[in-house]
Amino acid sequence: MRFFSLTAITAAVVLATGCAPAPLTKADVDGRIVCNADQMDQVERSARRENKEVHWLHCPEAVLRAM
Repeated sequence: MRFFSLTAITAAVVLATGCAPAPLTKADVDGRIVCNADQMDQVERSARRENKEVHWLHCPEAVLRAM
C-alpha cells in the first residue's frame, strides 16, 4: 500500500510539472490595458533635451488589440 501511494504521488507531481500553460488567445489579449511605453519614452526624451525631470505617478495607458 505504501509503495502504491508513493508511486501515485510521484506520478501526480511529474504530470503537474509537465503541463505547459495554454497559449494566450485573442480573447485573453484584446482590450487589455498596459502602460504605453512608447509615449513614456517620448516624454522622457523630451525632458532630457530640456534638462527637466520626469516623475511618473501613473503611466499613460494603452489598450492592446489582437490582430
